[in-house]
Amino acid sequence: MKLKITKEELKAIQTYKNETYELINHILAEQVENDLSFMMQNSQLQYSKTILEETIETIGLMVSAMIKTFQQKDKAKNLTVYKQASLAEAEQLKLDFSMNSFCLAKTEKEIVENTSTKASAKVVNLELKLDSAIPYMELEKNEILIFPFTHITNLKEKKDNFYQIDLALQEWEILSDEERTNLSENIRKQADEIGQKIKDCIELDQETVFQYENIRKLEQLLAKHNFAIEQETYQQDTTPEERQSDLEDIERITTELTSLKDKVAQLFNSRQQNIDTILDWKRDLAAYIKNEIRLIYEKYSAPANVTKPLQEKTEQTAETEKKELPPEVEDVKKEALENLAVVDTLLKNIQDLIAKQQNHARIAEAMDSNYKALNNAFEMKNVAEELEALVQAISSKIDTMLPENKEELDKISEVNLQVNILLNYLNNAKAAVGKKINRFDEMAIIEENELKKEIAETIKNIRCEAELKKLEDDVEIIEDKNKFQRFIGRFTGKNKLDATMLDQIKIRQTAIKKTFKAKMLLSYNYSIHELLAEIEMFIKENEDDELVLEDVSHLRKIKDILKKNFVIADSKVNRIIEQKMGKNLPVVAQKISKKELIEIDTYRFLNRYGYDRSNDRKEPEYQDTLANEIKRIVEYIKTSGVI
Repeated sequence: MKLKITKEELKAIQTYKNETYELINHILAEQVENDLSFMMQNSQLQYSKTILEETIETIGLMVSAMIKTFQQKDKAKNLTVYKQASLAEAEQLKLDFSMNSFCLAKTEKEIVENTSTKASAKVVNLELKLDSAIPYMELEKNEILIFPFTHITNLKEKKDNFYQIDLALQEWEILSDEERTNLSENIRKQADEIGQKIKDCIELDQETVFQYENIRKLEQLLAKHNFAIEQETYQQDTTPEERQSDLEDIERITTELTSLKDKVAQLFNSRQQNIDTILDWKRDLAAYIKNEIRLIYEKYSAPANVTKPLQEKTEQTAETEKKELPPEVEDVKKEALENLAVVDTLLKNIQDLIAKQQNHARIAEAMDSNYKALNNAFEMKNVAEELEALVQAISSKIDTMLPENKEELDKISEVNLQVNILLNYLNNAKAAVGKKINRFDEMAIIEENELKKEIAETIKNIRCEAELKKLEDDVEIIEDKNKFQRFIGRFTGKNKLDATMLDQIKIRQTAIKKTFKAKMLLSYNYSIHELLAEIEMFIKENEDDELVLEDVSHLRKIKDILKKNFVIADSKVNRIIEQKMGKNLPVVAQKISKKELIEIDTYRFLNRYGYDRSNDRKEPEYQDTLANEIKRIVEYIKTSGVI
């Protein structure tokens, strides 16, 4: 029977494309940080009960139209389409391995490629291969709209920022009528509150940035006061009253600085509480909308095209689980259940790793750093889910067996025990990180160090580029001196000092270029406090230099993000700065020449930022083999013949 598309359904499709696609896609997704960014840029659009109800209705109409048109198509073969995405979005897909929102794509590869040649380097091309069960709808020539809640079954990263992605429908998680009603009531009741919490988060972010700027100014003021007091002539040049006043100023600034930092910590905690509430709500919202889409999908889909949902436990299944098994069978059953529990823990650990990788990707993107997950958690999860299905199949098979099947029970028991040994082996750490930890602790440590490495690389590159610009400018100033100045310099000795300066500039340039060229090593234990110290020093030394204002601004942004996402002890940062500024270096007591002062200044500069250290050694590429080890367990079960 031909399904007729209504005017309301067509209008919903048109509205999505022309007006509300961003809001609809944000409501379907569970990424709260993206919501905040979106709402900041589109202040006229906010979450509310009215907007939520209108959006859910629009989504339902769109899904109905898509499925109705899809039923008239020949679905015997898969469809391949193409679209552009930002590099950050592509990396996020590798962590989420799902596409929960509607997706606009092109049917002609050339259209996307021609567009991408005009785009920035951070734009990538996606080749999406749709499973034959995924509904889609043609909007215009060479343009289609893809059904939401799809699952990435395979992702390959090719050269030239090109990704090949295979998509299938996600499995349906069926809600009971009671669960559906409760979710519907709760998400609607909380919608206005969630809209307000998103506004609060935006205001808290703005307030945090403002307070960080105040903190920066107070820290500069405090540093100037401390610097003045540390001068050798301070006692001679000031009266007791002035010195007392300076000490009172320092105490006042310190107190205010502490108060501001406490306030920022409170702002961060308030924001995090709001984020947690919003995330819980969005998960409920996603579960509810997904269930509503399932109902529409099953209503209009032909029985042959309906994908099998996750099976609810029927009364018969429950009775099967409750019935007692003979002792001989029960022992083998316990072995299978133990393996199933281990696999469940394995999947949870993988999901936790994915969450950490997602957070690292968010931090790196905010800093314009190039973090890329080292462990392919996407592949791990896929093979672990396959392993879970096999272990579950073994467990289910045992339920149907009798003690008379002794030979087969012994075979299953042998497989269970071997699988248990292999599963326990998976938890052993692979790299030497200095202490007894499990496999996933090790992966988390390495992933965080990879993030720190890329942050360090970003900071280093900004500093090196800025210093090289300054040195080039210094060379031009020295070389552009007019003839009269050069003539006078012959008698005053300034020509010799200029020559010394040029020599020292060359030494600095050589050291900086070598550092700029060298890549940071994953094996190095990066310290966020050291990175912050480098940023603080560079900002204090260069904040008034117009030549590098943009670089200073970028480092301030990185500093703020580091303080938001890592636990920082300012006293530790200050100690590192004191050490790097050369206060711990030996001081020559006797009078030294200006030439020697220039050379000492170069030495201290190179030491301060680590330009005097070379890094020529290479390290082996880190690669965890967990996915392959799980695959071997899967293959072992498949070839064992027990299922």
